[in-house]
Amino acid sequence: MKKHTVAAAILFCGFLIAMAAGYLLPKKTFSEMEKRYLAEAPAFHAKAVFSGQWGRQVEEYLADHVPGRNLLVGMNAYMEWLAGRQHLKDVWMEAGKLLEAPVALDEQAVSRNMNAIDRFAETLGQRVDVMVVPSAGWAAGVAGYTDAETLDAIYAAAGDRVTAVPVEEIFRGRPELYYHTDHHWTSQGAHLAYRAYMEAVGREYRAAEDFQVTAADGFLGSTYSRSALWLTPSETIELWKGSDCLTVTNGETEGVHQGIFYRERLEEADKYTVFLDGNHSIVRVQNPQGQGKLLVIRDSYSNCLGGFLAESYAEVVLVDLRYYRQAVSELAAQEDFDDILVCYSCANFLTDTNLMLLR
Repeated sequence: MKKHTVAAAILFCGFLIAMAAGYLLPKKTFSEMEKRYLAEAPAFHAKAVFSGQWGRQVEEYLADHVPGRNLLVGMNAYMEWLAGRQHLKDVWMEAGKLLEAPVALDEQAVSRNMNAIDRFAETLGQRVDVMVVPSAGWAAGVAGYTDAETLDAIYAAAGDRVTAVPVEEIFRGRPELYYHTDHHWTSQGAHLAYRAYMEAVGREYRAAEDFQVTAADGFLGSTYSRSALWLTPSETIELWKGSDCLTVTNGETEGVHQGIFYRERLEEADKYTVFLDGNHSIVRVQNPQGQGKLLVIRDSYSNCLGGFLAESYAEVVLVDLRYYRQAVSELAAQEDFDDILVCYSCANFLTDTNLMLLR
């Protein structure tokens, strides 16, 4: 018995020494699996120590850099999934798909955001179209998703100058129009929404057969990163190439990019940024063969949608209110847009408070 106790003590001490030694190894600053920057070692300041801030930062640093962290986080995620506790988290696994957890109908959020859109339309004296995209969980028919009720509330709250563009029937029962490791729609889903919008505004659209489709393997999206269910297989991400003459300019750079795809992003952790280089405050997609101008007030769903819309306009301007802090009404007055579209996912429409800044 004594020998067993000594052996256990040696093993335990060895484990502690190995863990401590692991913190001396070179540290990564970015987690490719979680697609986020890891905590940095906090600077020591007496004020931070006495306020408790330094202690919290040390805990975050130790948690982010514990040896074998990916393995431990993954094991914990699978244990919770097997125990049936995963529905307490913000990503659910259902039938092999990693889904964002449902967001309950918030009537105050619907009223707040639709009032902001109504005021914006009244200020411009122009029709504003609203397209709200249901979630992958709702499309798959998973219990707990109330997207239908939310969409009904949004449509009912639309003012005289606001026109709803319903797309839920496109996605109902078709979870394949969404990625299984990411919350966004696929390129096929975005094309179907583009077609629906062109029909709503009376414009011609380019059919699916007009595009050259190439697929890139190894895509692992945002729900994969947040779930820690690392055994979920990767998938392909499709690039639908239409016109050769499209160019992109975003608000953070002065250069003009040829084409809507930033293919170098396929070599990075966040491959979804292949579409229009990801999120920017303002993005302009120009098509010298098109006619008219479109303003899109949007979330990240339009990174993929924007390229399709540019096939039917001379210029598409995409504004992301999370980063754009100027008055959109002034932009609209200066540029004389033919059409204006507000396009959000259902979850973002309920949770993103930036639509209140629309003015």
